[in-house]
Amino acid sequence: MADGLEITGEERILLYMLNFGSLDDVYECDSGVTQKGISVNTRIQRKHISRYLDKLMENGLLEENVRHVTGGKQKMKCYSLTPQGLTKARELEERIGKIIVKVQMGQDVKDMRIADIDGATSVHLRFSDIVCQALENGDVLCMEVLENMEEQNRRMMDEKTMKTEVYRQALAVAWRSGILTSSEKHLIDALKTHLGVSDEDHRALENVILDSVPDISTTQADIYDEIMNLLDGQPTEREEMILEMLRERVERPKPKN
Repeated sequence: MADGLEITGEERILLYMLNFGSLDDVYECDSGVTQKGISVNTRIQRKHISRYLDKLMENGLLEENVRHVTGGKQKMKCYSLTPQGLTKARELEERIGKIIVKVQMGQDVKDMRIADIDGATSVHLRFSDIVCQALENGDVLCMEVLENMEEQNRRMMDEKTMKTEVYRQALAVAWRSGILTSSEKHLIDALKTHLGVSDEDHRALENVILDSVPDISTTQADIYDEIMNLLDGQPTEREEMILEMLRERVERPKPKN
């Protein structure tokens, strides 16, 4: 790592968020401003990202809005810098931009200010990507790797999106009856851990799925009505006892004799 290049997780996020503007009057957001997008592009593990975001919001540097996301099926939490956060991020960018790092360009290794690296190539390099690479790769940055970082981030986002869709489908199957059994819950929990699905993503997916699952009491009420029709309103004593239990559960009015 270059001398002086020590920044916190919150500072990584501030630098990254400089790539995006305000969400005011924005109907559909880039996936890069969601928790998943921020996690991928700052190289901060998803399980930690919400803690950093909460701290930034508590300090008035970041704000949260629920928006539609490009390519998404439901609204998600999206983030943007506040005016105070924008000032803080630009100050951070200016300070870090002066740090000297070694950059390998072909066969040569040059000393360069971080702020000058983007101008040394025809490919646009985001300042936040350069900083992430410098933090991860130690003493020498490889220009070829830097030039491919945006594509690498895109592939990582696509992979996470694919995993989320696999999890969504499994969750939908588990909830298809309106009841999640203990064995189904165990399998879902195991899949959630294996695919690295965050608690927030799980809750968001589950809420959407539950909205489309028939309410169990409605289903039971339909069954009650069908049974009454089949019995033509003349159940036996035992059938009457069973029907009474079902009627109370679904809160159906007692049939008139």
